[in-house]
Amino acid sequence: MRKALTVSAITLAASMAIAAPATAFAADASPSPSTSATSAASDDGTAKKSDDGAKQDASDKAQAKVAITSTPKDKTGYKAGELVTFTVTTSGKAKVSASSDALTGVSVTAQGDTSYTGTGTVKEGYGIGTGKLTVTVNYPDTGAQSTATFPVNTGTAPKPDPAKASMSLSTDGGKVGDKVGITIKSGDLKGDAYVQSDVFGGKVKLARDKSAEGTWHGTATVSQDAKTGYYGVKGYVGSTLVDTAKFGVQGSDKPTPQPTPGKSTLAVTPGSGKAGDKIALTVDAPSINPKSNVSVDSSAFGGKVSLTLGKDGKWHGSATVAQVKPGRYDVNSSTGAKTGFTVTKSGAVKPLKPSEHKTPHGSVNTGMAPAWVDVRHG
Repeated sequence: MRKALTVSAITLAASMAIAAPATAFAADASPSPSTSATSAASDDGTAKKSDDGAKQDASDKAQAKVAITSTPKDKTGYKAGELVTFTVTTSGKAKVSASSDALTGVSVTAQGDTSYTGTGTVKEGYGIGTGKLTVTVNYPDTGAQSTATFPVNTGTAPKPDPAKASMSLSTDGGKVGDKVGITIKSGDLKGDAYVQSDVFGGKVKLARDKSAEGTWHGTATVSQDAKTGYYGVKGYVGSTLVDTAKFGVQGSDKPTPQPTPGKSTLAVTPGSGKAGDKIALTVDAPSINPKSNVSVDSSAFGGKVSLTLGKDGKWHGSATVAQVKPGRYDVNSSTGAKTGFTVTKSGAVKPLKPSEHKTPHGSVNTGMAPAWVDVRHG
């Protein structure tokens, strides 16, 4: 009898020694991922109790539910670059994070102690399939995970987005001859970069920056023909317009140079003649702009006569003596040079040689009839 009791006692003690750690292991086991993860449960659906009641209560609270709230634009699935939004609900205050094999830039923002919202962008080149989003909830004493899935279809590359490209100028204004630095970032666009603007005289090509992928640089010069005001500058990558800018030009208008008196000569050949005679006019003005409009003006020729620039660099023209009274008339050029012309009754008057010039007595040879002055004394 005594021996039987001893055997029974030994058997009972061994059984208790095995059962105790098994119960403890079951209570500490982590929950497997699910759409609503909870603490580990026994076969009959009731939570297993451990000797540590505090740990068991914390495990009971370890819950997380995640739901995708956005809808893909294409029914075949989210495209690369599309935004995916989701919500997370917890059973208590916790630290929530998320990750995904198909999303980039995943972030989670708390909306309260048990409510969270999150976003992520579909990756380039993911392919066609099902993306998986995993949410991890960390409570003070334990944790839980929950997952959600969504369709992804990035089999077709997205169209290039010009908004990802940009253009910048080193200055937004200048004067004729100024140099302007230009930079274009091509983003996901393909092709050579350039700018187009009348302020730069048309198209200006840019060069690829070998040290910075997708960056182009160049220098443009404000055109000599640019006038005061604002011009549009358009930036292109290939045939795609990526950006525009406004460029101001100030003080660039260049007025036609005005003739400088005393630096030109005027020749009238011959220096006299009667009405109807043809007279040659020549202006030599090397100090003025060849594009200037040069003319000669005289009542002897009935007003203004326009001249033309010749191959010799002088302005030439011809005038006809007008029906005016005989006499001496002023002849002025627009360059500032002056001379005179004598209108006669019978034609040109042969000019005197310097040795023939004498102080006149009585009448003065003006081509007009002699005029005698009767001077009486007393």
